[in-house]
Amino acid sequence: MFNELDLILLNEAFDGPMQMALDEVLLRSVLRPTLRIYAWGAACVTFGYFQKVAEVRQTHPEIPLVRRWTGGGMVEHGNDLTFSLMVPKGDPVSALPPAHFYKELHARVAGWLNSALATTVPDGIPEVRLAGVGDLLTGPSCFSAPAIDDLLMGGIKILGGAQRRSNSALMYQGSLQGVGHLGSLLDPVGLSQSLGGTVSNAEVRPSIEREAADLAKVRYSSVEWNERR
Repeated sequence: MFNELDLILLNEAFDGPMQMALDEVLLRSVLRPTLRIYAWGAACVTFGYFQKVAEVRQTHPEIPLVRRWTGGGMVEHGNDLTFSLMVPKGDPVSALPPAHFYKELHARVAGWLNSALATTVPDGIPEVRLAGVGDLLTGPSCFSAPAIDDLLMGGIKILGGAQRRSNSALMYQGSLQGVGHLGSLLDPVGLSQSLGGTVSNAEVRPSIEREAADLAKVRYSSVEWNERR
């Protein structure tokens, strides 16, 4: 999918507003496609840009909420593998039609999952596959409503994601969950290798982290942002 890919594996865990802000700032600053694996400081629910906060709060009354910059449904985080992919302007992948990109990305993730699970767990684990037309459901919660080309295992959705395009750059935010104890067998580095030819470890510069912290305060932690709908 990429000739080169930077991988950010953070040791520090962040809350929801900081996670969202960091993705947005990285989208504006990365020079190469960059995959970031989240580390959560506490349970959190993110919800889509177009969703109504009252509906989310009714479903998750006691968990901190934050509105994403991307679309999609509500997602509970903390025990999932959450990741984002930032593709800068000028990379051929950033110009792919949204549906084409989504299918290509999820097909590669499915290949990684099937290969990893085949070598670490006994026979009988259902194959991970792309959702088709016959699998589609609607609803406000991301993982109860498979969309086309989400990932399913045994008929249950395990991966969904949402996209945002800004100034010809592309951001994807995804959550892998519902695999139970199998999740501990998955090496996130393998995910990066399924997407890029040459994978290089990268770090978040202090200036980027400071900019994200400021954005988290003024936007993603604000009532105006989270209750705009």
